[in-house]
Amino acid sequence: MDKRLIGKWYKEEMGETINIFDETPLRMKMTFTSTGYYNAEPNCVYEKDGYLCYEINDDYYRMVYHVKYSDGNLEGFYIQHGITTPVKYVKIDDIPEDAPFKYTPVEVYVSNTDKTRNEILKQYAEYDRNNEYGCANEFVLGGDIPSILEKYNYSEYIKGLDNTGDEIVFKLLDFVCDHFGHNGYIGLGQGKKITDIIEFCEKNDNKSNCRGLAILLASLIRLNRIKAQHVTCMPYEDPFEDCHVVVDCLLPSGKRIMLDPAWRLYLKDKEGEYVSLARLRELLLSDEPIFENPTADYNGTGFEKEFYRDYMIKNTFRFARCTLNKDGIDGRTVNSRYIELIPKGYLTKKFPEARKAEFVYNDIEFWKM
Repeated sequence: MDKRLIGKWYKEEMGETINIFDETPLRMKMTFTSTGYYNAEPNCVYEKDGYLCYEINDDYYRMVYHVKYSDGNLEGFYIQHGITTPVKYVKIDDIPEDAPFKYTPVEVYVSNTDKTRNEILKQYAEYDRNNEYGCANEFVLGGDIPSILEKYNYSEYIKGLDNTGDEIVFKLLDFVCDHFGHNGYIGLGQGKKITDIIEFCEKNDNKSNCRGLAILLASLIRLNRIKAQHVTCMPYEDPFEDCHVVVDCLLPSGKRIMLDPAWRLYLKDKEGEYVSLARLRELLLSDEPIFENPTADYNGTGFEKEFYRDYMIKNTFRFARCTLNKDGIDGRTVNSRYIELIPKGYLTKKFPEARKAEFVYNDIEFWKM
């Protein structure tokens, strides 16, 4: 066995840590803070074709990992349901942790319900507009154009356009979707700047998760001095296994629009008006039709409207955004809060006080640009 593998390794997705011990036969322990499992042992560990291989989960959910030492990191891939996903671990200690196995359930703030997603959304349709919560929304517009963009002919997409017309926004959506696709399993890497996200995509079959694509598109729109922000769309449960991230943009014409780069998508209502994220929630609540752009598409497989509608009925229950929209910002920082829009009557008693301090119940204030 390659002795460089010995130690404690970490990757951000799922809060995953692996400990590799200098023993024969080889021994490993794994920790997943997202699920509460600490120092669990894989189903099996073996070496094959130059890779350290290990398997976790039962037959249906089985994940088969293949990793090896590469430039100081532990890199490779895992296979689940026939899909191959790249992985990369960073070494955090030369000495592996040999603590006993334990399971600590992740604290549940709001548990599942037997109601349908549509019923849940309609039960919590209203907001409380009686109070204000100091929802600042600052946009840093313009800036230097990162050189990496020209690898993808960025200037050709916006040639002859400026920030006084709406067309440039749709050209930027095309730019992102022509070159970068969606993979919800791989994360978006450590950096959140335009260059960081593109470099992560280049290492991962030119794909990122929905957050990475939304951050990239919003940053490019702001680079052209147009207000845009990425917004996290969340379900009723907390913690949750799935959410979605899209772009909320104020077009130069003054119209508000939701852009979803994971689907090369924007929407219109039955009157032919662009649909914002806040408006989408209203349309879903009232069972109104939505109309996608003709080029809407998911990784070359087309657009499934009913699937998307159901998906967003689930994920327009709550929303979260930064109060500072700047290249590289995603979440709470010294200069930015991360606020959550909560519908009236939502059960928040079990949430930590620090998180409840960032809850906003006034939708008009939350969506101000």
